[in-house]
Amino acid sequence: MSNFNFTDFYLGYPGHPRFRELALIEDDVIRVIIQKWEMILFTNKGEVFFDPDFGGDLPYYLHETRLSSDTIESDLKQQIASYIPEVQNIDYILKVSFFEDPERHQEYMEVFFQIKDLDVYLVVA
Repeated sequence: MSNFNFTDFYLGYPGHPRFRELALIEDDVIRVIIQKWEMILFTNKGEVFFDPDFGGDLPYYLHETRLSSDTIESDLKQQIASYIPEVQNIDYILKVSFFEDPERHQEYMEVFFQIKDLDVYLVVA
């Protein structure tokens, strides 16, 4: 059992790669952190009722030319501090980078998140 005081439900469906029937997560801290991280990344600010600041807003940031990767990284770290209290005593790495693809006339953003030995990549195009 973990030494964190939280309860989180595992949400999935048959056919999902991580589906486990009748699973309740109470002690797998890393899995809970990753689930919450995914929720932040795939939610835009203003989409959650009564909490307009929740969300990574990544599609907006991708096309905002006045923001640096450091600014986006700082905002994501603030999201982690506010919405993932389980990560307080765990070291993690967060790095945001922008890349251009001149052949396709687009740019994309890479968000790299590492916690313990687990690497989580996200590319927004």
